[in-house]
Parts: sequence; C-alpha cells; structure tokens
Amino acid sequence: MKTSKIIFAVAAVIALGSLALLIPRYFTPKEEDRDIMDSTVKEIKSMVKLCSADIYEEVPIKASIGNRHIFARVTLKGTISFDIERLDITREGDTLHVALPPEEIEILESTDKDSYIVIDTWSDKLMGNSRFTTEEENKIKEKVKQNAIKNIYAKGYVRQARAEAAANLGNMISTLTTKPVKVTDPTPGGKMNKGN
Repeated sequence: MKTSKIIFAVAAVIALGSLALLIPRYFTPKEEDRDIMDSTVKEIKSMVKLCSADIYEEVPIKASIGNRHIFARVTLKGTISFDIERLDITREGDTLHVALPPEEIEILESTDKDSYIVIDTWSDKLMGNSRFTTEEENKIKEKVKQNAIKNIYAKGYVRQARAEAAANLGNMISTLTTKPVKVTDPTPGGKMNKGN
C-alpha cells in the first residue's frame, strides 16, 4: 500500500537568525559598518536553509534485471528547501525586492526500522536464480528516488512549497526590517535539475 505525506512548515528560528546577519547590510549607512557586515556573512560556515516541506512516502518497487524480478517497498524521506544565502535582494526606495532562489530537493531512504522490505523475488527460468545483490538493489532504489523527485514536481509539491516559502520569507524579512517587502518567484513551478 502506498502512502504519501507532505508537511509544509518554516524553520523560523534558524531562518530569522540567518536573515538577521544578511539583511542589515542593505540598511547600514556607514561604509565601514557595511564592510564589517559583509565580512561577518562570509564567515558563516554552514548553509542555513529555509525548509518549506518535509516529505514522507512509501513507494512500491517492481523491477527486473534480465529474467529476475523483485517486488519490494521502500520508505523515502526528504525535504524541499531554499538556501537563504542565495537570496537576490535589491532595494527600491523603502521597498525590498526579494527573488526566491531555486529549490533544493533531497530524497533519502528512511533509516526507520522496516523502511525497506523485499516482498518477493522470482525468476522466469525454472529453478533459476532469483536473488538480487545489494549493489543491484541499491541501483534499483536510486532509480526509485529519481522517479520520486519527478513525481514531487508532477504532483505540484514544489509549486506549493515555493508559494509557501515566498509568503513566509516576505513576512520574516518585513518583521526584521520593518520595511515593505515584495517577494517574486521567477520559477513558481520549480526548476527540475538535469538528470532528475
């Protein structure tokens, strides 16, 4: 049985902390203060992300290699996130214009117990070997992950995550700066990477 769940939420505390470091460089009047702020931003070691969606999905697997076949189930977990350090921010009068960066999708096999279960394997040949090696199963699961990413776009999850992120980002930046903020999304449906 296939189940799918997507949860839209904002990691506000982390995002606000990052934005507090990034935004002031657009409002600092003194050049030396601006230089200090730019240096501080460059010292940030970890990439802080705005997480808009958590994905949980149980996916059936039906695959074949030669005359061998496998039927299994894998549980996938992932996120749709946005790198706040890649925000394109410009100022026009008192209004901040923010362009939402490309989404970053990460899909991994769950580490929960029984997240991968082989239900059956068989061979078309009478008395033929029906076993799959770990390497073969990993290749099959990798294809399942790539198909899951395509389905995330097809089901509109990315579009919904981008709309949610844009709304939340505008509210957060406006709260921090007390300035009007206009968030634009150059790719509302997302931009699937080549190979996905």
